[in-house]
Amino acid sequence: MKYKILVIDDERLIRLSLREGLTDFGYEVETAAGIREGLELAERFFPHFVLLDNRLGEDRGIDFIEAIKRIDDDIQLVMMTAYGSVSQAVEAVKRGAYDYIQKPFDLDALDLLIRCCMEQLNTRRSLGLAGAPRHELIGESAAISRIRGLIGVIAKNDSVDLLIRGETGTGKEVVANLVHRQSVRCGLPMVKINCGAIPENLLESELFGYERGAFTGAVKTKKGLLELANGSTVFLDEIGEMPLSMQAKLLTFLEDRRFKRVGGLRDIEVNVRVIAATNRDLKAAIARKEFREDLFYRLNVMQIEIPPLRERPEDILPLARHFLERCSRKFGKNIHALSPAFAGELLTYSWKGNVRELRNIIERSALFCEGDLLERGALLEERPSESAPMPAGWGEKGIDLPGEIARIERGYIEEAMRRAEGNLSKAADLLGLTRFSLRRKLDSWERSGARNE
Repeated sequence: MKYKILVIDDERLIRLSLREGLTDFGYEVETAAGIREGLELAERFFPHFVLLDNRLGEDRGIDFIEAIKRIDDDIQLVMMTAYGSVSQAVEAVKRGAYDYIQKPFDLDALDLLIRCCMEQLNTRRSLGLAGAPRHELIGESAAISRIRGLIGVIAKNDSVDLLIRGETGTGKEVVANLVHRQSVRCGLPMVKINCGAIPENLLESELFGYERGAFTGAVKTKKGLLELANGSTVFLDEIGEMPLSMQAKLLTFLEDRRFKRVGGLRDIEVNVRVIAATNRDLKAAIARKEFREDLFYRLNVMQIEIPPLRERPEDILPLARHFLERCSRKFGKNIHALSPAFAGELLTYSWKGNVRELRNIIERSALFCEGDLLERGALLEERPSESAPMPAGWGEKGIDLPGEIARIERGYIEEAMRRAEGNLSKAADLLGLTRFSLRRKLDSWERSGARNE
């Protein structure tokens, strides 16, 4: 997706340099010299992200944050100024700004800030939490209350690393965002690194950066994500997917927060908090020699485990009502409540996809709803029967279970690739896998096919 950036600044050279630099990074950029022009352009351009100068002639940009957010509450806004102060930064964030940066600024750092901001927005959207208060978890269960308390304690102790565990769709990144936003590091963007999405041969240079000439194509020195995150929080998502070779290097970094760029000789020291997340059973992975035990204990200084939604039914209806309110606004409808029958089904459903699945079901049902009461809609049409029939392949001699599992898995993967029209990322999302995991399975099939030819 090509993100659209709107720059509002009365300095012509700033507008030109930001347009040129951000366009080179792949963004679609429009600029305005004043706040009125900027508001009119925002109405037509519908930007994802706004860079707003605080001094615009006689106007203060900070006074127009609410006006920009009224155009679309999901617009992400960062204030720019050459005359920054802590009080101004706090005021800007309270009024709805994502962050506050001082001129002059580094374009690489600005690109990182934009990417982190949009990733966080997309995560909140995927869990139905966009527009929800940033410092609040939706839910009434004892588990959510306990997690709220842990977040408060951990956020205050910003030198302590954290491991977040939970099934896919439970909200691990939402918790990481809350820890960061409530900590003293909140003035800088949290840097997210998806360990399962970056190929093994690129992961080291992405994390640690590289020196000019370190390898073919390294025409200039590049800072890694850990270096760019200095002073902030690093979120290592899908840590269970990290290759063993990189686990050893990460462990070394965690011991003293020092590293060398690829091809470099100088130690670089950074001050970062590390939050890792996984949906895998890391102790089982340790037993299979797929995850380092010493790295597990180094990351597991503090742990937050998010229970699956089926284990906290008290949260289902509050979440459903929240999603219904958002979907009603989104589709221009006036759906004011769930029908009792639909609410009852929500409470008895298994929720294998957790909060994300709940949000999807409410959205699909609201889309087709024609009244003011949300009925059953698109919930359980494909629910499997409670007792599955005996497989046809079962015989007197038993069954080749690994072979059957592999056959079924391959069928689902081939169907996902067909539905995604060959797009690996979309297919992985349909299957609940990381792109890296899906790529490994496809490569394994190709290798086995080549051996059999």
